[in-house]
Amino acid sequence: FYLRMATNETDGDESREEEGDGVCQLKREHPLYKQIAAMSGTVNAMTDSKRREELKQLGLNHRGCPEVILKRLKTHLRSKLIRADVTAPRELTAQVDTNPMGLEYLCVLDFEATCEEVNPPDYIHEIIEFPVVLLNLATLEIEAEFHSYCRPWLHPSLSKFCTRLTGITQSQVNTAPLFTEVLAKFNRWLDERDLGSVHKFAVVTDCPWDVRDCLFPQCALASVVFPKYMIRWIDMRKMFGSFYQAAPGNLATMLRNLDMEFEGREHCGRDDARNIARVMVRMREDGCVLRYNRALPQQTVVRYGNGSGRR
Repeated sequence: FYLRMATNETDGDESREEEGDGVCQLKREHPLYKQIAAMSGTVNAMTDSKRREELKQLGLNHRGCPEVILKRLKTHLRSKLIRADVTAPRELTAQVDTNPMGLEYLCVLDFEATCEEVNPPDYIHEIIEFPVVLLNLATLEIEAEFHSYCRPWLHPSLSKFCTRLTGITQSQVNTAPLFTEVLAKFNRWLDERDLGSVHKFAVVTDCPWDVRDCLFPQCALASVVFPKYMIRWIDMRKMFGSFYQAAPGNLATMLRNLDMEFEGREHCGRDDARNIARVMVRMREDGCVLRYNRALPQQTVVRYGNGSGRR
């Protein structure tokens, strides 16, 4: 049961504050709100080609689907207006801060797991590839990578479908360490880079599956502590849709929406993680605010993933 319970994860954002209607109304009387609204209306009235031309003149990236182009131009002009007004209300100046959590790094991961062409009811996925790329938010460059295959024990023989999908062979998992060893090795990798102690970081995934449906059951199956640094994380697909107001689809679709091509082999965990990092870089360049948007309920972690923990 604990491997299949519903997590009902929250959005993970504890930073928002509620204000009274009177206070909000008073703030919105500031002339900057009218300037922003006027700018938004002007950009909305532009054709897609006109918006791209404006981005070119500003020296900004002009590639991407229409929704991306619209958001990129609006975000840049809005930020420019707010920064130029020394009397801007605090709620507007706060919106210009795209890294309110003070993150220095992103640990971008994308697990590959055992699977069948048609998974039977209550099938438990076991992690067979554990890749993480470390994205430096100051340089927007990949600074380091962690990678290991994992040997499954519940489903020790990979299905032909799994090998075709992931490219992972039976011999690779046969000689790989167990998940418990790999997780311990990854924790040492974090410690060696002072991540979570000196440097603040957040975990990023393509969607909720990696943490909610893969890592959490895997930790329960292996009777190991669920890592505290994974309780809240950034779901890039959810963030992409919210920021650009465009249907994100899968990783390949998000790349196409940004006029980028997938580099490497799809469903290779390491290549997927690298491409997720590329999308995160583009979103950062476009002014997307970094916030947790997924979290496992605390009572779930305490009951089913309890232990000594770390960070």
